[in-house]
Amino acid sequence: MKYWKVIVVFLAVGAFAASVLWHPESGAQKAVAETRRGLRQQGFKVDLAEFDLTSSAEMRARATALTNAAQMGRVRRWPLENLDLMMPAGSNTALVVWKEEKLTTSAGDDLWPALKKSLEEDRVALDEACAAALAGPIQFNLDTKTGSGMRLPHLPALKTLTQKLGIRAMLELHEGNREAAWTNLLAATRCVTAWNPEPVEASHLLRQACAAIAYRAAWQVLQAGGWSDAHLGRLQREWESVDFFTGLPETMAFTRACMATTCQREREERPGTGLSLRGIIQSPQSAWPELREYWRRARYRHQGTFEDERAILLYYRDRELQFRGAVRSTTWLEMRQLPGVTNVVPFQSKHSSRIQSLMNMKQIRLNLQGRALGLFGRAAEAETRWRLLLTAIALERYRIWNNAYPGTLQQLGPELLRSLPHDFMDGRPLRYRLTEDGHFVLYSVGLDGTDDGGTLQQRRPGEPSSAGFVGFGIQPGTDLVWPRPASATEAKALQEE
Repeated sequence: MKYWKVIVVFLAVGAFAASVLWHPESGAQKAVAETRRGLRQQGFKVDLAEFDLTSSAEMRARATALTNAAQMGRVRRWPLENLDLMMPAGSNTALVVWKEEKLTTSAGDDLWPALKKSLEEDRVALDEACAAALAGPIQFNLDTKTGSGMRLPHLPALKTLTQKLGIRAMLELHEGNREAAWTNLLAATRCVTAWNPEPVEASHLLRQACAAIAYRAAWQVLQAGGWSDAHLGRLQREWESVDFFTGLPETMAFTRACMATTCQREREERPGTGLSLRGIIQSPQSAWPELREYWRRARYRHQGTFEDERAILLYYRDRELQFRGAVRSTTWLEMRQLPGVTNVVPFQSKHSSRIQSLMNMKQIRLNLQGRALGLFGRAAEAETRWRLLLTAIALERYRIWNNAYPGTLQQLGPELLRSLPHDFMDGRPLRYRLTEDGHFVLYSVGLDGTDDGGTLQQRRPGEPSSAGFVGFGIQPGTDLVWPRPASATEAKALQEE
């Protein structure tokens, strides 16, 4: 009786194998081929070979200088966490860090000596990185053949470098080296403006984070005053060239090609089983679940992977179309109402497979990187900071020409700004007002669209600057602000606190 069961099992396996091997051109395979042809005819990319992320020898040399400076003797973690370049000292004021004689931690340590020692150890590499950043476009040489497994080691390196350059600009100002501070600020800026990010969501999120770092560093440097119109004009031209939205739809095209390749590679893996003929003969009942799972994996490889591949191609086609529509929006209020911008559109497979697990993990990872605001929320913040910074530079140039800030932004003529930037969040003019101490407050209403009067995000004394220098931005519920510098009284009260 036992042998008859074994014979039945082998007949079933043989029948399944025959059904798979004798019908290689299944309906699922034909559907994938037709879908690919249709997408290509519509102008969509479907293969990794359609993406060329290689760079010239000159660009590779610059990229090496940038990553080397970040990976050498790293600045110790505690100075980074305690040095916030937009530390609130009031509702709309921030501490001018480099003016402080001492930067004391909660333990009573002074940060300046530690920062100076650490940055001095990296001086040669940082000087080379500054020269590389200022020399030309920044692009990293990448091999797309690995698809979803493509390594991006330059991302954390570029962020660390931007942080180091921002800190070094503060240190140079603290020691009275104005031109050196300006050079470091320009180099930090070009880590954003000169970098052509690859079509990967993580790369765009990282660039947005670097933009927040450069924004805070620029605020600190401009508080030094006395910069020439030539200095300010060059910084303004750097930021005028930046674009945080145009490249976002291409990230969906690249992800589509990566995940389709993953499905193809899944088919190349032969499903194995731990069963032996002896084991089947001795215990056919216990062997049946293992054989059934083997059949399921084999059937998925020969049919399910094609069904998943077609579903992925169409899923990312829809995401790309949604992204194309979103980047045409003129305000965040308009953009956030569109599908796929603030709500996650999940991928649903008919199969319980590794492909579905990979898609789920990818979404979780991006949510963590975007801190729940997503790719477009972070891009909207970066766009708004860009507009605030351009306007602040124009205000400083106006003051050079007229010995005073204007009463309204409308007084900034086309010779200072090509057009008056509006608040990307709601489409209205950026909020601006002069203060009694001769400064100004400039702000956007932020992602929630609520005017809080130019209120900076507050944090408790001693709290790590995870939303400050690290560069992931102000959370919904507060404004995005170009604050006025804290007075001596406010700075002293903050230090005491």
